[in-house]
Amino acid sequence: MSQNSPFALPFLSEIFEALRRGRHLCAEDGGPYAALRDNLDSYHDLFGHLGFRLERHPRDFFYFRGKDSLSSQSSRMALFVLILIESLADHGQPIVDTLMTKTFAIADLPHLKAARFRTYLKESGVLDEDGLRGIVRQLDRFGFCQRLTDNTFRFRPPAYRFFDLCLEVLKQQEMVQTEEQAP
Repeated sequence: MSQNSPFALPFLSEIFEALRRGRHLCAEDGGPYAALRDNLDSYHDLFGHLGFRLERHPRDFFYFRGKDSLSSQSSRMALFVLILIESLADHGQPIVDTLMTKTFAIADLPHLKAARFRTYLKESGVLDEDGLRGIVRQLDRFGFCQRLTDNTFRFRPPAYRFFDLCLEVLKQQEMVQTEEQAP
């Protein structure tokens, strides 16, 4: 294989498999992340020709952009993080700093402690701590968090995509309110 071949890109197979499965790659992923960062144009061209849209987030991580609608799995992960964000805000804690630096224990999460949060989770099929562990495993698989033990985890930089989602929801709400107030 020629060194100029797009198939000679470093970590190509590993990167493609990870991104295709929905994983987000960040600096913590080492070689594959560095290969993407250092050869971004080549990877972007190759994946584009294969029908995949490679995205580089401003927080410096990579992922394939999927369809516009969220899967039920993605919705559960978003709900999990949004509940955590709302709980942190309710308790006056700095949301981004806490979310990105703290180690969370499943037993200490607010998700099953408030009736309102339990109702949201029940609608998505999550009823207990085992359900929360399942969501954390999904977050880990997609690169949004790292499971430290079966009961503890921390978020990784790709979790910033959930902040983007929160900002989009806020903008949509502001647009609706502006339209409702317009004469």
